[in-house]
Amino acid sequence: MHYVYIVIGGGIGALSRYVSSQFINSALHIKFPIGVLFVNCIGALLIGFLTTIFDLFSMNVKWRLFLTTGFLGGYTTFSTYSLETVQYFINGNIKHALVNIALNNIICILLVLLGMWLGKIITTQ
Repeated sequence: MHYVYIVIGGGIGALSRYVSSQFINSALHIKFPIGVLFVNCIGALLIGFLTTIFDLFSMNVKWRLFLTTGFLGGYTTFSTYSLETVQYFINGNIKHALVNIALNNIICILLVLLGMWLGKIITTQ
């Protein structure tokens, strides 16, 4: 039965990823996959925040599966990021590949920490 929560969350997350990424890319009119970076950053922030909240309040496992494994698993785009990075390497655009790696990894790790910190601040007041 837990699979249902993951599937529903994953579908909503995947649709949200597609819409968010396409919107950002079309709004900014640049060739760099900034929409994927945006989605990865928001996903990193949310997963840090939600896991902290779930751990502190012993939230129902169904909500954890729906939001983190399902929604955020479908929303975050690490596989797309990886493919785009490999394509930069294949096409000889080493600079863009390295910038993409640095931005996605460093910013998202920092945002996970920020999400955890925010979760702790909100729950201690």
